[in-house]
Amino acid sequence: MKNTRKKISFIILFLFLNIYIIIFVKANSNYSTGLEIGTQICEVKYYDEESWNNTVNPSMDPSYWLGGEANIIGARSKLTIEDWYSSDLITSVIFARFLYSNETLSIFPIIRDHGYGEEFINENYTHYYFVWSYTFDYWSFTSRGFHIHPNFNFETSVILQDPLDFKQVLDDYNDYAGIININATFQSLNISFPILSGDLLVWRMLTNCFRYTMGNPIKEYLTTFTNNIGCNNVTIQDNTLIFQRCGVKNYTVEVIYNPQGIIETFKVKNSEGDVIYEIASFYPKTVFFIILGIMSICVLGLITLFIIKKLSFKINLLKNKK
Repeated sequence: MKNTRKKISFIILFLFLNIYIIIFVKANSNYSTGLEIGTQICEVKYYDEESWNNTVNPSMDPSYWLGGEANIIGARSKLTIEDWYSSDLITSVIFARFLYSNETLSIFPIIRDHGYGEEFINENYTHYYFVWSYTFDYWSFTSRGFHIHPNFNFETSVILQDPLDFKQVLDDYNDYAGIININATFQSLNISFPILSGDLLVWRMLTNCFRYTMGNPIKEYLTTFTNNIGCNNVTIQDNTLIFQRCGVKNYTVEVIYNPQGIIETFKVKNSEGDVIYEIASFYPKTVFFIILGIMSICVLGLITLFIIKKLSFKINLLKNKK
């Protein structure tokens, strides 16, 4: 009986120490999140449709990538961060957050019904990932003003606290996709999962409604993330990710991240370096404070001018009395 108690105590102590060590290591990560609660507005600033068709693809305009009316100059989207918090997630949730396309999500119930759903994933891919989870509302690009209700209401996305974890996620997903793709039942149903390269993973994250954010410091996070998953067409310069792509002709997509880790600008350039499409963003709160600051300076200037005039009047009055 005593030996049994000792064994149980040892197991509990062992598990506690392992959990403590993992949390301690992750808590001392070199990365942090710059997320803030608030709203970002993105606006289509420029779109040269003819150059786009001659360079990218005449059958896929910007809305194919970014949704809504992203092909209309002046169209805006809105992203509101509601809350964020630290947590840890199992593999099946990470797959759903980062890797599944809309098509994959639509056929996943069939996958689940045949015994290859979340339980199968978590039994075969046992990693836990420390993340910053955040909830948000998102309004798709529109030229007609935002509806009261967002297109995505109180959705959840995540930032991996360690960008090195992306390789494990990608390797496990591709292994899982391979199992699905060789299954005879799924082949008979014409069901398959795409195998993802590092470049394709990054591209999905760039074009998925501006909802994927990066950790801080941005340059180091982006560099570690893209290098570790073996991207061949991506380079990092400061807070800018440059993606070399080929459509009708070669072109580049340049994405600048702001200090929060959210996409700030999105540009498509032809091989000559000319911008053929551009999205820029701003924060209404920032604009409000800028206006407030300008108004305060103006008011302060008027008060100062009034005081100076009043003092000048008194000085002149005293001189006249003398």
